[in-house]
Amino acid sequence: MRFYSTRNPRASLLLLLLSSALTTTLAASTPTTVFTLPGPVAAQSWFENLAVRPNGLILATRGDAPEIWQIDPATGAGALLVTVPDTFNLTGIAEVTPPAPSAACTKQRRARQASAVAAVGAKPKKNCPGKESYVFGSSTIPAPLQVEPGSAKVWTLTFHVDADDNDDRPTVSLLAALPNAGFINGITAFGPRRDRVLLADTQAEAVYLLDVASGAYTTPLTGMTGINGIHFLLAPGSGSGSSSSSSSSSSSSSSSSSSGSSGLGYLYWANHADPAASLSRMPLDASTGVAVGPAEVLAANTSIDDFAVAVNGSSGKGEKAYIAAQYENKVVEVSFGPAAAPSQSGPSPGTMRVVADDLSGTGYGFVSVVVFGRRKEDRGLLYAAVGQGGGNAKIVVLDPSV
Repeated sequence: MRFYSTRNPRASLLLLLLSSALTTTLAASTPTTVFTLPGPVAAQSWFENLAVRPNGLILATRGDAPEIWQIDPATGAGALLVTVPDTFNLTGIAEVTPPAPSAACTKQRRARQASAVAAVGAKPKKNCPGKESYVFGSSTIPAPLQVEPGSAKVWTLTFHVDADDNDDRPTVSLLAALPNAGFINGITAFGPRRDRVLLADTQAEAVYLLDVASGAYTTPLTGMTGINGIHFLLAPGSGSGSSSSSSSSSSSSSSSSSSGSSGLGYLYWANHADPAASLSRMPLDASTGVAVGPAEVLAANTSIDDFAVAVNGSSGKGEKAYIAAQYENKVVEVSFGPAAAPSQSGPSPGTMRVVADDLSGTGYGFVSVVVFGRRKEDRGLLYAAVGQGGGNAKIVVLDPSV
């Protein structure tokens, strides 16, 4: 695999940004370039969506090409990971739960651990061979704002991880063709087991619930005007953990643990349609995806594409969100209260502030998505995808806490 290095004089800033001395070194809200798409200048290039792997590497889907790139934010190196055949561009991406380790693998792991206890200085292996899986979307867009009818598809990207945590080149498989869908945009894992996904259809103004094992789907939500980015979070006490995609990781905890079986979750979604652009939240049945209460508007009259939800590590509740403000070329923080009970009305629109401006560095550009890091060093940092700013698509890092 060939890697392209984008190190430059600003690379030292990235290393500082990932260190514990961050806040005493530079203004944390200053965007720092992590990676720029190599090759000839393609002014219309952009990364449509990002997913952060458990090992901290970033997966980036291109909105102008059928490609997924993998970037190491700690080094600024990146590579073309896969090119998806017979597609025009890629859209949302979300991590889903891989199959459980086999009984043979578990037995092998226990044997390693037992031998490690007997051997002085030996280090036991913690992981069995398994899979790391993602679901992503594609479509054909022959002209701006035009989607070829019947072109929507959903795919899986699978890494085969061995017992030493090494993975080979991933495989791509078609999960489902959706001939009756319009434009599949945002994608998020759904339910306590994260073995299903919610798909936002911007053109049809609907949300589909798709089974990752079979490709079968239902349409639990309709009338979702302007729906774009989406993220689903289990309510505390509704399962084994957070069911958000990597784009809605917590700045305090990447997966809020919980217990119980109340079967309630919250869909956070972006409405990018002008003039009513907004971020909203609505309680859903965590089994069927059907709404079980009224929607709450969390942020109103703001440019928005995708966003990341910051979860309170102690309560497990989403109380802040960071918005990729599209052509405003900035990231906006919105603070709001915890989710209301399904029978109650929610809080009024939250307080907003700009945490980073001019992410392109040119005064114009397009910010499509923000995600939290998953390494210890960058768990509280945001990675943002920036495109159409006069140069090639890039990913920047910023600290939203200042």
